[in-house]
Amino acid sequence: MKNQKRSNFMQSILVFKRWNRKGYAVFNSLRKIVKITTLSLSYSIILLPLQVLSQTDTSITKNLDLEEVIISAQRAPIIYSQLSRLVSTIDEDEIKLMPVSSVDEILENFTGIDVRQRGANGIQSDISIRGGSFDQNLILLNGVNISDPQTGHHSLNLPIDLNTIERIEILEGPGSRVFGPNAFSGAINIITNQFDKNYTKVGFTAGDFGLFSGNLASSYKLRNTKQFISFSKSQSNGYIKNTDYDQNNIFYNLNYGSDIGKIDFQIGYSDKEFGANSFYTPKYPEQYEQIKTAFTSLKFETGDKIKITPIVYFRRHKDRFELFRYEPASWYSGHNYHMTDVYGGKLDARMSTKLGITSFGAELRSENIWSNVLGNLMNDTINAKGEPNGFYSRKYSRTILNLFLEHSYYLEDFSVTGGILTSWVSENDLGFTLYPGIDLGYNLTSKIKAYLTVNKSLRLPTFTDLFYTGPSNIGNPDLKPEEAWSYETGLKFNKNITKSNLSFYYRDSKNVIAWVKPMDSNPDAIWETQNLTNVTTFGFEINNKLNINQYSIQNISFNYSYLDQASSSTDSYETKYSLNYLKHNFVFNVNHKFFNNYNFSWTLKYQDRAGSYQNYDFSINDFIGDEDFDPFFMFDAKLSWNKKLITIYAEATNIFNTKYTDIGNIEMPGRWFKAGFNVQIDY
Repeated sequence: MKNQKRSNFMQSILVFKRWNRKGYAVFNSLRKIVKITTLSLSYSIILLPLQVLSQTDTSITKNLDLEEVIISAQRAPIIYSQLSRLVSTIDEDEIKLMPVSSVDEILENFTGIDVRQRGANGIQSDISIRGGSFDQNLILLNGVNISDPQTGHHSLNLPIDLNTIERIEILEGPGSRVFGPNAFSGAINIITNQFDKNYTKVGFTAGDFGLFSGNLASSYKLRNTKQFISFSKSQSNGYIKNTDYDQNNIFYNLNYGSDIGKIDFQIGYSDKEFGANSFYTPKYPEQYEQIKTAFTSLKFETGDKIKITPIVYFRRHKDRFELFRYEPASWYSGHNYHMTDVYGGKLDARMSTKLGITSFGAELRSENIWSNVLGNLMNDTINAKGEPNGFYSRKYSRTILNLFLEHSYYLEDFSVTGGILTSWVSENDLGFTLYPGIDLGYNLTSKIKAYLTVNKSLRLPTFTDLFYTGPSNIGNPDLKPEEAWSYETGLKFNKNITKSNLSFYYRDSKNVIAWVKPMDSNPDAIWETQNLTNVTTFGFEINNKLNINQYSIQNISFNYSYLDQASSSTDSYETKYSLNYLKHNFVFNVNHKFFNNYNFSWTLKYQDRAGSYQNYDFSINDFIGDEDFDPFFMFDAKLSWNKKLITIYAEATNIFNTKYTDIGNIEMPGRWFKAGFNVQIDY
C-alpha cells in the first residue's frame, strides 16, 4: 500500500536526501508539496518564537533524515533558500571535531562574533556581535530568552556543557522586532539534544593545570513521551594564580506529544565558583566569584490553521562577588551579593493564507533584583539565603510589554517579510515605542540569492549600568535606552560543494550606553556610564565552506570580517568596552579524515583589535600608560579516533604559546593540552 501510494504521487511528492527528525511540518505551512533534494533545517532562530506548524500529512514520510537544516530569520518558518537574513549554524557533528571545551570557544570560530574571555573554558566571556557590546545581544536556550538583566557578563552562565548541545544558531544583525529589546546587534540560540533515539553516553577529559571534566547524559523515549537529562562537572587548578574554577551543571528536558498539541518542559541548574584574577580591575587581582543559576520554562504548541504557542519561563541568578579573596583591605566593607529573578509569559500565533504567513504575539516580562549594591534602598534588610554573611539592602524592578506583528510573502523568486515590535518599559516615560523592520530577497539564479534588510532595534540599560558603585566604577540611574537603525545587503551562494556569503552592513546608533571617563584623565579616575551621542558601525563579512571529501580532506572553511566604528564622543571620552572591537578577524579551519576512523581538525585564527587600554604593572602596583591591543595568531588542533561505541581524542589549544589579551591586563592561557574519551550506548 505504501509503495502504491508513493508511485501515485511520484511526480509531486517531496524527495529528501536525508532526514531523521520527527514532528516537523514546515512544508505543511507552505500549503503545498515541494520537491527537494537537500534541505537545511535550523530550530529557527528567527522563526524561533514560533516553531513549525504541526499538522498530520500522511503523504510525507516520517522517517526522513535531514542533511542540512532549515532556518528562519523571522517569526514564520521558511526554507533556507528563502531566508533574507544572515543566520549561521553549527551542529553537533561539527562541534565534536573542533578543539573546543565551551560554548564561547565555539563562537570564536564565527568571524562576526567577538569573544572576549576573562577565564578559561567558559568561566566568563563577553560576547559581541558585529561590534556591539556584550549587553547588546540575546542568548536563548531552546528558544527561550535567558539573558541576564544584571549584566551581560552573566548571560553565558548556562546549565549545560558541549555534550548537551545539538546545534547553535546565530542571527547576525538586529533582532528586536522578533525577540524584543536587547537583540540589538544579534541573537544566539543554543539548542539541546532533541532525543531522536534512546541512548546513554558518558565522557571524561583531563589535561594541563589540573583540568578534569566529566559528563553523563541519557535520552529515553516511551510512546509519546521523550526525556533527556544531563550532568556535567569541570574543574581546574588554574593556569596562573587565582584562575582556578569548579563548575557543576544539571539539565532536564521533557517533551510530550498528543492529538491536541505538544508540551515542552525544561529545567536546569548551574553552580560555579572561580578565581577572578583582575576580572574587573587589575588593582585588585585577588577577586573571587560564585554564581548559581536556575532556569525553567514550559511551552505548549497547538492549533491547525492557526498555530498557537504559549510559553511561561523563570530564571533566578545568584552572585557573590569578593573583591578580596584572601586578605581584605582595612577599608573593605564586605562582599557584593546579588539575586535576579526574571519571569514572564509569551503568546505567539501564526496563520497561513494565500497572501502569505502572518505572525503575531505578545510578551510580558518582569525583571527584578535584590542586592546590597544595585537598586534603590529598601526600608528593611533581607538575609541572602545560602550566604551566611550575605544580605540585600536594595532592590529594583521593571516590567516590559512587547507586542509583535509580522507578515511574509513569497512570489516565485522574490520574497518580502515586514514586521514591527511595539515595546513599553515601566522604568521610562516613553510610552509605547515602535521598532519596524523589513527583509527583501531575490533569487538571481537557482544558486545565488541577493538580500536587503532594514531594521530598528533597542537595548535597555542593565542594572549594573544603572546602579553599580565600586572602587573604580559608578552607575547612572538616568540612562536612556539605546536605539539603532541597521542596514544590510549581501549575496548568498549555496551549492553541493560550497556554501558562501558576502554581506555589508551599517548601523547608526544613538544614546549608546558606555563606561567612560574624560580623555587624558588620571588612571585612577572613576568610570561612569553615559549615553554617548552617536556611534556608527560599518563592516563586511566573507564566509566560505568547501566540502571536498578528497585527499583525506573533508572540508575547508575560511572566513574574514572587517569592522570600523566611530563615535561623536571619542575626542572627549575614553571608553572601557564599547570601541575596543575586532577590526580584522580571520578564521581558517580544515577537517581531515584518515583510514575511516581518524579525524584531525586544525584552526588558525588572526585577530586585530582596535583601541587601547591602560596598562598595569603588577610589580609596582600602578598604571604605566596606554597600550594598544597587539594583533595575534592562534593555532589549535584536535585528533580523534572513533570506533563503534567509543571516541578517544587529544587536543591542544594555543599550540605556539602566543601571549595575548582579549581584555586589558587579563592574561590568557598559553599552550593547553587535553585528552579524553566518550562512550555512547544506543538501545
